[in-house]
Amino acid sequence: MLDIATQKSFQERLTAIRTLKKEQVVPGQGKALLSIKDVGNHSFFEYLGNTYFVKSLNQYEETSDDFKSKKGYFIYELACLCLDTGQTIHFEWEFDDELEVSMTLERFSFRSLKDDAGESIDEDDLDQIADDKDVIVINGEKFWYEDDWASVYYRGSKEEKVYMYEFENESHTKSLTIEEWSGSGKDEYQIYTSSPVNPDSINIISKGEL
Repeated sequence: MLDIATQKSFQERLTAIRTLKKEQVVPGQGKALLSIKDVGNHSFFEYLGNTYFVKSLNQYEETSDDFKSKKGYFIYELACLCLDTGQTIHFEWEFDDELEVSMTLERFSFRSLKDDAGESIDEDDLDQIADDKDVIVINGEKFWYEDDWASVYYRGSKEEKVYMYEFENESHTKSLTIEEWSGSGKDEYQIYTSSPVNPDSINIISKGEL
């Protein structure tokens, strides 16, 4: 007998699949004209043999460092259910001269982060690391400082302040992002790695709700 978690995973995927209507499927000749920019909530797409259902589509908008001035530059985040594995995977896309897409790989806590000397680091070290353009090490892999910036995150009608610290490995095949979320009275952190995605490798099945 399947355990409770497995049963819930199968049920979630089955429920998602049942939302796909025949009339929503993009015809073959139309797929070449679409990219991840065209998908919305409850859309379906394929990537590297797996099929994904978009559970939610949210946005980051870049702001001034004090969050007071919005700059009109957006990064779009798709929280996706992988129908093959049951995992929730986040894809992000932005358009800066060209379409750039990435997908999350692993999530971490500060316990996994070290400096170049092998010493533990925490949230109090982030600003100094950014000022020094320093290195963060995870499981022996080095990530060099790339950028830090402020943003507002839009989830439906709700807005939250998020400060981003971004790092990249030497081969430019993997990024490390540390998100500092504020507004609830106590800062919270999300730490994850991601990898670039070739936009042409994404096959749109349905556009969902735009």
